[in-house]
Amino acid sequence: MMAKIPQWRAAADPDDLREYDTFGPWILEVTDPADLPRRFHPWWPELEGARHLLKVPRPIDRAKIKPGMDLYESVIAVFPDTVRVLRAALGDSDVSSREASRRDVVATIMHTNLLVARWTLLLADGGAMEIEYNAVSHPTIAEVDRYVLSGGDGDATPPARAATPPAAQPRNHFFGSLVLALNSGAADRVQPVYVDEPGQPCLNERGRRRRSAGAMILASSRDLVIIDRTRAAEALFRRPNYGYNVTRVPFRRITSYEIRTPEATAPPSFGALVLRCDRAVITQAVLTPPDAVADLLAAHGVTSAR
Repeated sequence: MMAKIPQWRAAADPDDLREYDTFGPWILEVTDPADLPRRFHPWWPELEGARHLLKVPRPIDRAKIKPGMDLYESVIAVFPDTVRVLRAALGDSDVSSREASRRDVVATIMHTNLLVARWTLLLADGGAMEIEYNAVSHPTIAEVDRYVLSGGDGDATPPARAATPPAAQPRNHFFGSLVLALNSGAADRVQPVYVDEPGQPCLNERGRRRRSAGAMILASSRDLVIIDRTRAAEALFRRPNYGYNVTRVPFRRITSYEIRTPEATAPPSFGALVLRCDRAVITQAVLTPPDAVADLLAAHGVTSAR
């Protein structure tokens, strides 16, 4: 007995039905004009040569969608020389476009909080480009992130390896699992060089007693990687915190660094590691002096601002 096709499917436009059938919270690769959402069709001639061409869905419950709905809010196009992000606001007929040279991308931040994720490109002029997405597509964005920060298609030879400080192994299970995740399938592995274990007594910026949220700094032959829990200090009584940031900075993009030392207090206050990448500034709170990180930066030829 043949299954009866519902009337709404029979009446739907084939392209709309195809988009409806493949829609979900995941980011999909665009390989054909038919894969590009209808709102973005006029842009196809400018996008078809992209190394990575991705469409990012709106945060809509699949049970509430119908064929022909405006399901995708942005398109990411990464070319050998540029990164372009197209956005289509819901209810707005216009599509906005923003573009940056890959040479101007000095660092990236991948934020995750359960299923909420955000990819931020930090630019040399101090600006930023942000794309929000569902965390189920983390592997897809991670692959694009590695390509954007690489030196280009011809940059296959690793740079001369600076002397790496002794590894600082995290005791915290969360940080340990992130080390394994970052190295899974990675050609250029990272190793921890500095760890602020979470839960240490500390003072926040107002001088109030708190416990540290924890942070970890890792390094590969090319990049410095900073992991934080979105804030430096937590309340004394445990509250769930599922958010974290992974900031990746190629050593070649760091123009200078500074270590800010706080006044001596009991319990200790936070200092800061400050990285300058042209006009972009990355500041990471640290509870203990990151001497190993300073030595590593100096070994890579990065000058101290002090």
